[in-house]
Amino acid sequence: MNRPLSALVTTLLVAGLAPLGAQDLGARFSNLVDAYIELPYAPALVPQTGITFEAWITYDETTIGAGWRYPTLMRQGNSGGGSENMFLRVNANNNNTRQLAWKVVTASNSVTCTWNFAAGQLLTWTHVAGTYDQSGAKLFVNGVQVASVPGNGQPIRDTNNQTLRIGKGDDIGTPMEVWNGQIDEVRLWPFARTQTEIQATRTLKLGGVPGGVATWNLDGHPVDTSGGMVGNEFGAVTYQPNTLTFGSTVLPLPFGQGTPGCLGDLRLAPTSAASLGNSGFAIVCTRAPANATVAWGISAGVLPSPLTINGAAVWIDLVDLILGIGGADAFGVSRVSIPVPSTAPLGFQFAIQAAPLDPCGPVGFTSSDALIVPVVP
Repeated sequence: MNRPLSALVTTLLVAGLAPLGAQDLGARFSNLVDAYIELPYAPALVPQTGITFEAWITYDETTIGAGWRYPTLMRQGNSGGGSENMFLRVNANNNNTRQLAWKVVTASNSVTCTWNFAAGQLLTWTHVAGTYDQSGAKLFVNGVQVASVPGNGQPIRDTNNQTLRIGKGDDIGTPMEVWNGQIDEVRLWPFARTQTEIQATRTLKLGGVPGGVATWNLDGHPVDTSGGMVGNEFGAVTYQPNTLTFGSTVLPLPFGQGTPGCLGDLRLAPTSAASLGNSGFAIVCTRAPANATVAWGISAGVLPSPLTINGAAVWIDLVDLILGIGGADAFGVSRVSIPVPSTAPLGFQFAIQAAPLDPCGPVGFTSSDALIVPVVP
């Protein structure tokens, strides 16, 4: 049965939001002390499908050390000067310049977004995010885009065995690249999120996000509560209570195992919570072939065991199936928007799955896992 992909959301389930959490913890760093969190190399930390890196921060330019300083929130690629594949930092230079910089390096060149801030502007908690996809890089502050730079259609450079650090960049002139302030709720998404999507989740505490998303809540530990990656603490990393409060929500859950394609397992991730009135809600499939045609299916439920269609595992129930056709971009990312009306009736949830054309599939198709999507207030 063919209908528009948004049709089924008129019969969606409402599930309650959890109450606001207790006082939050975050990590504190000083530009005078060598301390940081380091993640061992993993391809998931340098996604070739695009990226969103985001965190809540404070920054105090009045207490950094003298001389050349580059307080760094995050850097991937730390084996020496020029080894960075990406970073988000303050270019304080040797004169305490107040400039936030988001840099992504590709095979042929680099792109950098910068934003100049006023004295004391980041002393209070501020949400920052950098995104990158085939179209370019963007920088967001408190959910609002403040800078953008065109891209070159190439993915992030991934030099071998480079670590990702939170709270510090390179070791040169240690600790000149250590952050100077607090960091909380660090997240890495394997695709570029929109301004609306960043705004939708920046005040929520996230964990268990599917689809290759990483979430370091920094609640007294460096554990990724979504993807399971664990950071190593170097120096005296300090966790302390802060004034941030976050809501919580119910996110879509993965179900079943898809059929791998040329790039391995295809992954589905939500861009935010499927909340009532969220017109920007979407599901993203990553690791499809570049520019591939992608079939999307939405149904009221999932099957206890998969059907095999054109050699691909299908987990969604074919009864009352909604079928739509989309496409992947040059980085193999396909996105389907599912606006959630504020008037959706109670008592329903839906399942969704993607199936791209893929020359590595058994009969030219592959399939993702399924997501079971509840809609919340």
